[in-house]
Amino acid sequence: MDRTQAYREAHRGAVLLHQGQTYIVQDLNLKNFVVQVKKREIDYYTEAMRIADIKILEEVEKKEIGNFLVSFGDVEVNEQYIKYKIKKYDKVIGTEKLNLPPLNFKTMGLWFSVPEDIKKKIKDENLDFNGGLHGIEHAMIGIMPFHVMCDRWDIGGVSTPNHPDTMKPTVFIYDGFEGGIGLTEKAFELIAEIVKMSYELVRDCRCEDGCPACIYSPKCGNENKPLDKRGTILILKELLAMMRVKK
Repeated sequence: MDRTQAYREAHRGAVLLHQGQTYIVQDLNLKNFVVQVKKREIDYYTEAMRIADIKILEEVEKKEIGNFLVSFGDVEVNEQYIKYKIKKYDKVIGTEKLNLPPLNFKTMGLWFSVPEDIKKKIKDENLDFNGGLHGIEHAMIGIMPFHVMCDRWDIGGVSTPNHPDTMKPTVFIYDGFEGGIGLTEKAFELIAEIVKMSYELVRDCRCEDGCPACIYSPKCGNENKPLDKRGTILILKELLAMMRVKK
């Protein structure tokens, strides 16, 4: 496995599945590229949690859909795997910290910013703007596999109320592989459909404040905080209005 997969699936304490057998990872030796495991019969599994920072290296392409502007290009990602969850079925039964060096890699990604007037509308409604951005990031990553041949674990995301490269509230989606493998490039082509389907997903979900079916993510290193379902819906609705896409 590559280093990213090893961080995600073969960190110390991870439950590793191989040919139908379960193993516990005893040690991940990054110097010698060796993972030591011990065969165990267990009834739980593990999920690694990560946080990420992102930097724009070069804007390769951009397009306008109505008044909505989206960019695609080269980005540099810094991922930090901070802990892992121990889960039985869907219930978290424990968490453990991870002490792994950061992963730095260059890849491809798309990004778009949210105008200040939309931010003001969200604030005027007494909703959490940052939680709305975070919800958009999660919803889009959840929807992308319907449009792009991938798993949500193949994609990463960052949402920030003021990114240093754009100086605006910005949502990033990136390929989780060194150099990129074309996932966000395809998503860039289909961005209007992805935003529209993300809006419909969150709007039509019957939960009150968000759930794993709409804006919660199983891999969020921030424990799915902050998240604001109504904020997510309103921002996506405004973005669609900018695109002049029928809702």
